[in-house]
Parts: sequence; C-alpha cells; structure tokens
Amino acid sequence: MLTKLKLAGLASAALLSLALAGSPATAECMVDSAPPADSFAPYQETGAIIHKESGFLFPASIAGFRRQCAMTTDFSGNNFEIAYLRDIDDHEIAIRIAIIHLEELTAQDHYQIVKPDLLSQYSSAAVLSEGDYFVSGRPDIAAYQGIFDGDKDSVPWHFSVTALDYGYWDARLTASYPLEIDSAAQEAIMELITAFQWQTPAGETAAAAAP
Repeated sequence: MLTKLKLAGLASAALLSLALAGSPATAECMVDSAPPADSFAPYQETGAIIHKESGFLFPASIAGFRRQCAMTTDFSGNNFEIAYLRDIDDHEIAIRIAIIHLEELTAQDHYQIVKPDLLSQYSSAAVLSEGDYFVSGRPDIAAYQGIFDGDKDSVPWHFSVTALDYGYWDARLTASYPLEIDSAAQEAIMELITAFQWQTPAGETAAAAAP
C-alpha cells in the first residue's frame, strides 16, 4: 500500500505528466538565434544542448533522429521534455524524452501515472504488453514499459512509453508511429535507446549546485 508521502508524490507527478503531455517541450526552443555561450564550445560542432541540472546531453541528430528545437541556453529546472523525429517510408516516428525529478516514485509508479493520458490520445487503444523493462548493459537502471495499439485519425497506430528510474532523476521515453512501419520503427527506436543509454543524469548534489 502506498504511504501518504508517496500518494502526495503521485498526485504532483500526475499534474506534471499532463503538463508535459500537452506541449512539445517545457523549455523554450529558439531557432536561428544568437550562438551558444562559450561554455557550450564543446557542443557547438554537433549543435548539442545540455540540461544543466542533470548533465543530460541532447544532440541535434542521433541514430537517424533529428531534434525538434535548437536553443541558445541550456535547459534549467527539475523537469523538461524534448522531441525527436525520424522519417521512414514517408512516415514519421515521433519520440518524446522527458527528464524529471520525482520524489518517492518507482519506474512503475511513473508509468502508471502517464498511462491513462497516453491512452486517451488514441481511439480503440489496447494494451499489448506491460511490465519491467531491461536496459541492455545498464543493470543499474530500473525501468518499466507499456506497448499499445490504437487508431489516430482512423489510421492504425503503435505507441509505447518507457519509464526509467535513475535515482534522483527519472526519465520517460514515449514513441509513436503508424503500425504500417512497425518493424522498421522498432529497430530505429532500439538504435536511439542504445545511443542514449550510456548517459547517466547527475545526482542530487549536482542539481543542488546548479545556479
């Protein structure tokens, strides 16, 4: 049974998840603006941006996916979301990655919070599978995943959400694409996860020290 503290955390996180789901990114995106600050020199060549508190890096392109915004400053704060897209056979795979600080929540808790809102975005949505998810090569990360089918504008759609618990930080990866490209899309998403999985967000000490 959940404790009162955990229930409070779940309620706060539920509100947060709805806010994130309603916008492409909680941090402001600025395209064709001034160059990044000098502190971003190591990342200017590839156009990567970084979240100051967690140290998580978001390249402009990775594993065939292109990031959907450019920024002149780093992300700041305890939660944000950013999108990536990849084209396959005239269809798009849409990925949303969120990094969030959630108190007293497991990866499964995180998943259960966002699941109803995700399902509500599709008609005839059905759960194909859900359960613990093993991140290859990262036994230190607890993760939980749900995979679903549904319809979007009368087109068969496939979508999923994976919640990952890094400790102080939680991450969430939401993927969606037309069912027609299911096999190719799954392969592309695994390439993206493999490219990202080496990263580990900094802990509470680093977040507290960020100005």
